[in-house]
Amino acid sequence: MTTPTRGNYEYGYQAVLVREEAKKRLREFRAKLPERDLFQERRIATAALEMAIEDASNDPKARERLFAKVKNVVRQDLDNDKAE
Repeated sequence: MTTPTRGNYEYGYQAVLVREEAKKRLREFRAKLPERDLFQERRIATAALEMAIEDASNDPKARERLFAKVKNVVRQDLDNDKAE
């Protein structure tokens, strides 16, 4: 995170790549693996993202599934904004 300054800090803002629910599922998945290391979560997330992009680029059905999931994420974001 960048150091808060008058020009770039917004109270309550938290920079995140994935929703908290996805991060929780990733941690639960990682915790069940027999081998663990400090970088495993980042590596799994990167590999999953690369697989999703590759699959969606090569398979129309995978692309449809990806964008259906994107719509669900947008709905979750909007629902969370309304609740706050």
